[in-house]
Amino acid sequence: MRALFYDGRTSGARPAILAITSSGGGALLTIRAGETDTAVPLAAVTIGERVGAVNRLLQLSDGGSLEVLDNLEFDRALDAAGARTAEAPIRRLESRWRYAVLAILATLIGTAAFLKYGAPALASRALRVIPPGIDAVIGADTLRFLDRSSFKPSNLTPVRQAQLRELFAEATAGASPDSSHFRLELRRGGSIGANALALPSGIVVLTDELEHVAKNDDELRGVFAHEVGHLVNRHAMRMLLQSSATALLLVGILGDVSGVSSLVTAAPTVLVNAAYSRDFEREADGFAFRWMSEHGVAPERLGDLLKRLAAAQGGDQGGYLASHPDLGERIRAARSHGETGAPVDRDR
Repeated sequence: MRALFYDGRTSGARPAILAITSSGGGALLTIRAGETDTAVPLAAVTIGERVGAVNRLLQLSDGGSLEVLDNLEFDRALDAAGARTAEAPIRRLESRWRYAVLAILATLIGTAAFLKYGAPALASRALRVIPPGIDAVIGADTLRFLDRSSFKPSNLTPVRQAQLRELFAEATAGASPDSSHFRLELRRGGSIGANALALPSGIVVLTDELEHVAKNDDELRGVFAHEVGHLVNRHAMRMLLQSSATALLLVGILGDVSGVSSLVTAAPTVLVNAAYSRDFEREADGFAFRWMSEHGVAPERLGDLLKRLAAAQGGDQGGYLASHPDLGERIRAARSHGETGAPVDRDR
């Protein structure tokens, strides 16, 4: 088998002929370079792995090396001597289309399974070790980002703003041990339009445009209860973790909270451009419907607002309806909770 021999002292290469033979003491590698024949135990030679058609490299114990030019013949000689290398089985798999297709399918299925089941499970695990102070930093940064890029000061009258804060306080009272720091921010939505956002740290933003669409305060109570459902379940932080693979792995698997620093930098952009999963939205809807039933507010009121928003947007599922479950599904869920809870209908 042809090869190039490097003596380890000069940069020049000399042609060489290799042979692998078996003996009672194990396989031997015979090297003929010029007029010199050298035999070394194959076990003392470091055999480099083959990558595609790249020539294999052999490292000798005296500092010299060999570049194999006849790769296929060398592989056959290794097999004949019972000295298969670690990558030989992998190379055989790579050379067969059937195994390559199976590997691609396995990768796609594994990736989909991780995104659907693994990432949410890791995010829930990671959430338990992230201190609430991180939520506060991310929430404040995101609101500043939105104030610079989209929001304008609210045009609602001071009296109306005070009324809305009272409604929000109703929805947050006793919602969770941390609900005392939940707060409502009122803004003109600008490009965001009729919307309500739940940010980390307990911030809920309601836009003037959504307040104008609502026909009564019970509809807004439903909106506030829905957003409080996001806050109670820390959906924003869970979404951020699932969107950042590095932070998710560091915090969820290793428990290394330093990985959260990447979230603090990227959070405003991710929170504005991403949307909650439909499972998160169903969870928040469930919280809202239960709260409304328990507080004498018909859950159908939230459904009424959603239908009006969909009609105003021409059936578009953007804005406040973005990423939410099908509108019909949500209305049926609201009606079901209303029938079960038998609330008092307070039309305001």
